[in-house]
Amino acid sequence: MASAPRALTKNWHLKLASIGLAIFLWALVQSEPLSEETFSAVPVTVVVSDTTWILSGAPSPPTVDLRLGGPARAIIGLARDGTTLRVPITSVGSRDTIITVQREWVQLGQRAGVTVESVSPQTLNFTFERAASRTIPLALRIQGELPSNLALSTEPALNPAEVAVRGSESRLRGLDSIPLLPFDLRQVRESGVFTIAVDTAGLAGASVVPPDAALGVRVEALEERVLESVIVQTGVGAGASNVVVDPPTVQLRLAGARTLVTAMDPSLLQVSVASESVRGMEPGEVRRVRLQIDGLPPLITAYPSTEVVTVRRQVGPAGGAERNRP
Repeated sequence: MASAPRALTKNWHLKLASIGLAIFLWALVQSEPLSEETFSAVPVTVVVSDTTWILSGAPSPPTVDLRLGGPARAIIGLARDGTTLRVPITSVGSRDTIITVQREWVQLGQRAGVTVESVSPQTLNFTFERAASRTIPLALRIQGELPSNLALSTEPALNPAEVAVRGSESRLRGLDSIPLLPFDLRQVRESGVFTIAVDTAGLAGASVVPPDAALGVRVEALEERVLESVIVQTGVGAGASNVVVDPPTVQLRLAGARTLVTAMDPSLLQVSVASESVRGMEPGEVRRVRLQIDGLPPLITAYPSTEVVTVRRQVGPAGGAERNRP
């Protein structure tokens, strides 16, 4: 085992160089010029730990001015990265509260040697509201259209269908749903699950759990089916028996997902003129009225060969109008 003097003298030139470098770096830090700078419009952030209250709006004022001192390089780095005044509130005594700012609330990012010389203003005003929690349904907003070769085979499904919202009592009281950000069908190329964030723009600081939802979208190839000579019904209201429709039949073009269109029972469809549209017609009177289509399954669209027909109330017995009866 080497003696103590020998251990100290071994590689003495390397050890001496290390000591010299340490002294040099210490002297460099000590000789770095100090600086004082004013940071204007530093944002105020608030953390409320009292779960019975919630902050109503931004603090007043929402920003403060800081006077910071310390090594020039640290001050420059802080100016580049930015800072905030983080106000912790553990207990709320009243709706309107004035809080004196503490210097240690300034976020300095662990920069050694930087000190907070002053904060202006020295007090901040806060307004609070009683907090409430509710489970509220999500509102799906769909825009755009699927690519022309696709069609929905089921209604889009959300999971979850509702979220837990915590916010001010006054704001949550009037909410019947929480909107999701719009979902654009133009992005769909095949069946899948899409994540959509909750739109919190109008919630004024309320928290939402979970912050997004999964939207299941099932699509199939678009299928078209044509039904020829579908009779236009004139309804069963008073006076409908002697009303003649021109044309008496229409063609229907059905479009939708392949399995839905091919499985659809045409006998469930009824094309008609609403009884309200012929009510009060005088003998010989002619009207142009829109067709209505009933019995159409969801997610299938019907395109009639004409959307408007001519109806005429006969003078005298019904005659040929019988063919238009259901």
